[in-house]
Amino acid sequence: MSVLIKPVFREVLLISLFLIFNVTIAQVTVGNGSYTTTFPGVDSAGRNSFPSGSPQLSGNATGKPVPTNDWWSRLIKEDHADNLFNYPMTLKTTNQGLIVTYIPWGPIGDSAPIEVGLTGLNASMATASDHSDWTVTMNWNDGSHDLQATSGIGMPFIYFEKDNDDIVEIKVNSGTATISNELLIISNATSGADFVFYAPVGSTWTQSGNIYISTLNGNDYWSMAMLPQSTSNVNTVAQEYKKYAYVFPTNTTTAWSYNESNSKLTTTFTVSTDVKEGVETNVLLGLLPHHWSNLSSSSPTPDEYSYDSVRGELKTLDGNSFIVENTFKGILPTLPNLTQYSPGFNPADMDTKIALIENDQLATWTDSYNEGQVMNRLIQTARIADQTGDIESRDKMIATIKERLEDWLTYQSGEVAFLFYYNDTWSAMLGYPAGHGQDNNINDHHFHWGYFIHAAAFMEQFEPGWVNQWGDMINLLIRDAATEDRNDPLFPFLRNFSPYAGHSWANGFASFPFGNDQESTSESMQFASSLIHWGTITENDAIRDLGIYIYTTEQTAVEEYWFDMYDRNLSPSHPYSLVSRVWGNAYDNQTFWTGDIAASYGIELYPIHGGSLYLGHNQVYAQSLWTEMTANTGILSNQENPNLWHDTYWKYLSLTDAQAAIDLYDSYPDRTLKFGISDAQTYHWLHAMNTLGTVDAPITADYPIAAAFVDNTLTTYVAHNYSDSPITVTFSDGFMLEVPANSMATNRDLNITGAITANTYQANENDTVNLTTTTTGSGITKVEFYKGDTLLGEDTASPYEFNISSIALGIHNMYSKVYVGSEFINTNVINIQVGDQVPYSGTPHTVPGIIEAGHFDYFEGGVGQNISYYDSSIENLGGFRPTEYVDAVSVTNEGATVGWITSGEWMEYTIDVATTGCYDIDLRYASGNTNGGGPFYFEIDGVKVSSDISMSYTGDWNNWNTKASNIDLTEGIHVLRFVVTNGEFNLGKMTFTYNALECAEVGGNTGLPFNFETTPVTADFNNFDGGTATVEPVVAPQNIGNSSNNLAKIVRNGGQPWAGAYLNLDDFLNFSSKKYITLKLWTEAPIGTSVQIKLEQQSGSAASELTTTTNTSGEWETLHWDFSALGITTYDKLVFMFDIGNVGNGTSTSTFYFDDVQQAASLSVNDINPNEIKLYPNPTNSYLHVKSNNIVINKIEVFTILGRKVKVFTDNLSKLNLEDLKSGVYLIKVQSNNGQLIKRLVKK
Repeated sequence: MSVLIKPVFREVLLISLFLIFNVTIAQVTVGNGSYTTTFPGVDSAGRNSFPSGSPQLSGNATGKPVPTNDWWSRLIKEDHADNLFNYPMTLKTTNQGLIVTYIPWGPIGDSAPIEVGLTGLNASMATASDHSDWTVTMNWNDGSHDLQATSGIGMPFIYFEKDNDDIVEIKVNSGTATISNELLIISNATSGADFVFYAPVGSTWTQSGNIYISTLNGNDYWSMAMLPQSTSNVNTVAQEYKKYAYVFPTNTTTAWSYNESNSKLTTTFTVSTDVKEGVETNVLLGLLPHHWSNLSSSSPTPDEYSYDSVRGELKTLDGNSFIVENTFKGILPTLPNLTQYSPGFNPADMDTKIALIENDQLATWTDSYNEGQVMNRLIQTARIADQTGDIESRDKMIATIKERLEDWLTYQSGEVAFLFYYNDTWSAMLGYPAGHGQDNNINDHHFHWGYFIHAAAFMEQFEPGWVNQWGDMINLLIRDAATEDRNDPLFPFLRNFSPYAGHSWANGFASFPFGNDQESTSESMQFASSLIHWGTITENDAIRDLGIYIYTTEQTAVEEYWFDMYDRNLSPSHPYSLVSRVWGNAYDNQTFWTGDIAASYGIELYPIHGGSLYLGHNQVYAQSLWTEMTANTGILSNQENPNLWHDTYWKYLSLTDAQAAIDLYDSYPDRTLKFGISDAQTYHWLHAMNTLGTVDAPITADYPIAAAFVDNTLTTYVAHNYSDSPITVTFSDGFMLEVPANSMATNRDLNITGAITANTYQANENDTVNLTTTTTGSGITKVEFYKGDTLLGEDTASPYEFNISSIALGIHNMYSKVYVGSEFINTNVINIQVGDQVPYSGTPHTVPGIIEAGHFDYFEGGVGQNISYYDSSIENLGGFRPTEYVDAVSVTNEGATVGWITSGEWMEYTIDVATTGCYDIDLRYASGNTNGGGPFYFEIDGVKVSSDISMSYTGDWNNWNTKASNIDLTEGIHVLRFVVTNGEFNLGKMTFTYNALECAEVGGNTGLPFNFETTPVTADFNNFDGGTATVEPVVAPQNIGNSSNNLAKIVRNGGQPWAGAYLNLDDFLNFSSKKYITLKLWTEAPIGTSVQIKLEQQSGSAASELTTTTNTSGEWETLHWDFSALGITTYDKLVFMFDIGNVGNGTSTSTFYFDDVQQAASLSVNDINPNEIKLYPNPTNSYLHVKSNNIVINKIEVFTILGRKVKVFTDNLSKLNLEDLKSGVYLIKVQSNNGQLIKRLVKK
């Protein structure tokens, strides 16, 4: 079984402001979603953070959203910035002013040839006092002196201003300085670069050693320029540049426009100016390669001098504006369903690969980046399931995505995971749990949110109207990463995307010496594609066009600076055809986790999806890069390497040679899948590309979700219509494609359908099975019937039928091909099971007795997947029972164990129970996860027969402990199913011992109040991080002031400062009527010891905690915690953390006795005693029976876990019909004159 990584969702019905620990919880409701404006606190591992300090802004920059992720972003975080690379210059701020130098490649180091300042200036920091699309103004102010310097990308000039009474001071540490009237010329200052200072006309410079000062002839402005590196006559060029010296930029703007009819994206760059003196009005602009190679025919051209830069040739333009024109070439949500024409494609294999993923859950321990990857894995697979008609699998994955995505988009007070927090200090939306510095450094927001926005577009596609409830929260994420509104009150303009650099920057504060950086351009492009999908499906043209602008522009930058497609930007000595990291003043083939060149290639390609077609636009480059990849990695030899992502490589190869990619895929079925990869999507992608050929990039369309492909002379036109009405998509070669509403269409579609059925889906060996294919449409010439890739037979007349006589043991995957001449479609796939599930040894396991986890049942017809077990990965990582998918391992002294357990998996054991009654179970387990593992539970005949069982951390995956629990069993032979809610543990022997006639009722054995007289027992406690809980008799001195027979004790010894234990409850806590949790406590710990009660979710990571302190020592006292602000909750885990903040030592001061844990202080209505009402069966398929003792029930209401009322019953209350409820978890509210009772219900 494989390991993934996380919980739940809920709807916020009220905005509440309340105090906990003197912290105001501010919740902002947005549609059905919400976020918090108060930091929610850290999780159990100490995660969740935000940037330290406050933005170092001044002047015009104050009072506006804080810009991050730019070339100058270090300036706003640190007192001084030493990594400002504007092309062509390198800048560094100090207390005395600005160091200006030229560094051809790499960090500034100790280079300081020229220092620009004011006499007497000594400012402790430089701030950003203004900024525009590609310029920043730096400010130094020490109370007596004020200096400003404005610099912009591609600008060979820096523009300075000062107070009237300040004196300019230039310190020349390197080079030859010459005064020429108002010009100060510094030749060969560093790396052969020459610089010129331009004081106002009539000014003079005075030299004292290597220091030059000027009063600027009573003015307060001056500028400096770096001359082109090729300059041979410095004085001549210095005079030529003088016409630009007094034209100061005051603003820079970028404006884009998308023309649907011709797919042209036009971007206009404009500089607003302030002419300080003279008659000249133009600045000198440096255009980067992605600019000058894509200029509009209506744009002025850069015909002045050129500079060398780390980004290639910087061509200069005498002017204040230029226009770039690019062509958007279309994207798709997925490739079309034409795989049937690819030789070797097997619909049965496709069906099996989908089935391996359909039940996957999203892990409860994850972060915003990993979450996005795994959501994308499910999304890509669900789209394929939809194409193949596997609606059941599709809907399972939709439900999984929906639940988690909506959980992220909703904040609930007290939770610390799966939420968004707006930090107004830094004008950023932070997602918790974060990853890769998304929170504390504002890194990678476009990467992370791209996955979330893509998931939102997916939800709107398959649940139309979803946008009406959740769309505004998604739009907030878009605004956070890329608001197009310069007046947005919350977020900075285009946070991640640099309009002039042409690409995104990932690092929030440019925290490395090489400048800002971006690694994964493919994930940046995915962000842009997600905006295109979201904008199109929600009919928001502004967001659509924003996505097209970023996508199309960034593609040109990727092709220039990462791929160097035209051999003009990377150094001739660079050994590879691409780079994986572009820095402000460098590039390399490292990644942030390894130097392996395999990862360098992969990170520029992953994830490949319908928005990745740009990778195949330049076929010559793609073929050349593939050849290089084969030479530098083990891709052709099927090398096992965690940094070599075979699926990603193969999908890239398919853009030029799909059959070669299929051959590689077929040669390596046992590979380890990269996290976030779907084998189903790889299989589908390769065979779809094999049918389509290659992307025909010159052909564009007047609709953004469209593309054309060519295979020799056959062109395939594809479009997906997100709208509710049919559309006609016109391609640039004149072809017109009719696309039905909410559908994908191609010009090769057949107007027929087919569905296969069987007279039975579970047969005995040698039975006869009848297959029938039902069709619609005309012109059908025949139907072929297949088992896997084997043709069984055909029928040429309706009804289309085929009979299988004497069917063999096994799982038979059947489908049909429905033909119209030589063209055909594949039907759905059906599975027919022939054979039975059989006990491991041939006879049932005897209970009482021992069952080894690896001795699960087998299927007599072959692999037991989906029959005797479900495993989330086909790869078997264990050596025991290697022909099955379950990762079973034989461990000395533990027997046949099962490892790599993950959520959604299950195994079945046929058992023979000797006597009806309650059985104790001792479960051997190991967990190397510091948060422990589980929960899991047991079922018989689809009915849950145990409580949820969780495991604590054992220190290592090979350190085995015993977990005690119990279970009710009925005499006779049954199939016992072990069901995993969450993994992160290995399972060993299960020892069943007869105990009593009946266990405590499942669903009622652990719930408030409890006094430890009968329940809970020691086995119910789950210990963590150095805490050990037991239930034991009351003895002296604890019997003084406590007349109970039993109490609970927690001893803290080593581990973590939060060591403790928790109890899983069988119902959600409800504080609407009883606001306090109270308990009696006895400890010898000193007065003032912190005692924390924390509420958590068994199936989620939301949490709420309160802390109080002890008032006595060595005697009993009653403590209470006020949770009234929570109301009705989804918390069903009670965590005890005594002396939190200190590491225990096992002595009497680290020992805590407690008793009588309950809710108290009813506010308005008394709760019904849970024992007075019985609800069964729970879980239920259809009807729920309600049995009350002496309670007259008036009304029963059913709520979703989000709090939405879905059913109300006022009569016939003893038997409730719940057949029409969807599968899931609900809340049942029973009301009577005596009060109310809220219980959890599971609908199967």
